[in-house]
Amino acid sequence: MHRWGIAPRLLLLAPLLLLIGAVAIACGGEDATPETIIETVVVPQTVEVVATPTPEPAKSNITMVFGEEPTLLGVWGSAEVAGDNLTGPGCRIIPVHAACQDLVTDVLTYIDSTTFEVVPLSGVQSWEQIADDRWRFYLTPGVKFHNGEDWNAAAAKQGIDIEGSEDIGQSSHSYTGDVTGEVVDDLTVDAVCGGPCPIFPRSAFLVGFQAPAWWNSASNSERAEKTIGFGPYVQTEYRRSRHIKFEKYEDYIPNSMAPNDAQAPTIDEITIEWRSESLVRASMVGVGEADWTINLNLEHQDSVPEFKTGGAAETFVNVYDTIWHPELSKRDVRLALAHATDCDLIVEQFYDGLFTCQGTYAPPGTLGTTDRTIAQYEYDPDLARELLASAGYDTENEIVINVFEGRYPANVEVAEAQAGMWRDVGVNAKATVLETARWLDVARTGCGRAWREHKGDDPGDSYCLDVPPGPPCFCSPQSYQLNPSLETLDFARALGRMDCGNSSAKFCDPENVQPLLDPAREARLDATPGRQELMQQLVDIAYDEAIIYTYFDALVFYGSSARPPDASQ
Repeated sequence: MHRWGIAPRLLLLAPLLLLIGAVAIACGGEDATPETIIETVVVPQTVEVVATPTPEPAKSNITMVFGEEPTLLGVWGSAEVAGDNLTGPGCRIIPVHAACQDLVTDVLTYIDSTTFEVVPLSGVQSWEQIADDRWRFYLTPGVKFHNGEDWNAAAAKQGIDIEGSEDIGQSSHSYTGDVTGEVVDDLTVDAVCGGPCPIFPRSAFLVGFQAPAWWNSASNSERAEKTIGFGPYVQTEYRRSRHIKFEKYEDYIPNSMAPNDAQAPTIDEITIEWRSESLVRASMVGVGEADWTINLNLEHQDSVPEFKTGGAAETFVNVYDTIWHPELSKRDVRLALAHATDCDLIVEQFYDGLFTCQGTYAPPGTLGTTDRTIAQYEYDPDLARELLASAGYDTENEIVINVFEGRYPANVEVAEAQAGMWRDVGVNAKATVLETARWLDVARTGCGRAWREHKGDDPGDSYCLDVPPGPPCFCSPQSYQLNPSLETLDFARALGRMDCGNSSAKFCDPENVQPLLDPAREARLDATPGRQELMQQLVDIAYDEAIIYTYFDALVFYGSSARPPDASQ
């Protein structure tokens, strides 16, 4: 079966591999030739040999239920599809969008779900670095898109161009930066970065592809409701508000260099449904209406046959507006909020002690982190009060934790508990639950969008520090919960949250931090100074400035049925 764990979030869906493993055991390999049984029937005075073919075996199937309906099923975005609301073109990085990011699409590179090494999937054989800003990819011959179009360098170039654009590159651009494709020959394509890109293959795991002739002729509505890729499953049906159906792609070409993540599909049919209430999803699995669900809560442990936890290359955090908020712009106020938060109590109360609190918004083992910066801020309410006093904190300035329910299990309760802890040390704080669209407006409002809105193409020396907030919120984002992923295990992508040029950045220090960013991004491990040293310097700044409060390295709660995925349901 295909990989389920890394894209769009490393190991987000990895628990499904257990269910998929059950498929392989239960179904095994299938002989293409139906077995023939020779039956001898004895009657008086006559002996007749009758050949009775065995009926075709029933198709294996599973039903998966997610927490929300997909907004788009096109892996590529477009300005027309995205519109003016900045909700994000292309299928977003949420679990249900595995439909378009994993099932029907094979990406340029992949991060192995068990070794975390970079591997090719079905469309790529190998790659090499040609120059500081150029990587050459050698494609797999004979691969075809689901509609029969050929996979070649021209098709690869189109995908690289689209995914490498900030305007329409969905979430891929946040990992790769600007990148374009150049055709070398029919099965060779170059990825050309906007600057030095020493870890490009590790960051290209969201660069997906579609059949170019279909895409170029399709309407916007067709592009929004389907992806025609060359992944292991073909989308066969999409009924809004009901389900999406897939069948395995019989012509999928596995890649032996990715034995965990580019295998031939073994489940014949997959159905994806959605229910917003986690209890309903758990009940569906419990009574056999579905086989797998994600984002459950601990209280659902007895509602499903198999309740499991799985790792994810993401952290659960609270992002501060350090630019426009009159209090969150003060370092000592941010440190006070960190020391006022009893993270261990939150973990014990809401997550049965399963998580380990930490201090940096990167998974343990990420290049640039150290024991000091992974360690959580000490819970010390007295120190928090001292820091508030030294910062000249004004209680008239309310601090809000913006959340949308279901972003993470028990996230609303966590926000309310944290706001209560802040109030205990004298902070005027509250938690506010937002609709998803409004939460996205808050999350996307940042430094880069602000100075472009008010200054045009030239940010000057001050970037956004001398202008009001820009689109789409045109307001202070206050603080908001997020579970950012860092699949690359390299802090480079996380640097966007410190970059004055980043559209959504809530932190900007043009003098002390901005000059450090590009040298760190461009550094090789074997350089002097090396990549580890430069990344560590920036992780230290993020920790000491407390620009983001990190709760813990996230886990995923999921439930599955005990049945093998056959045709019995």
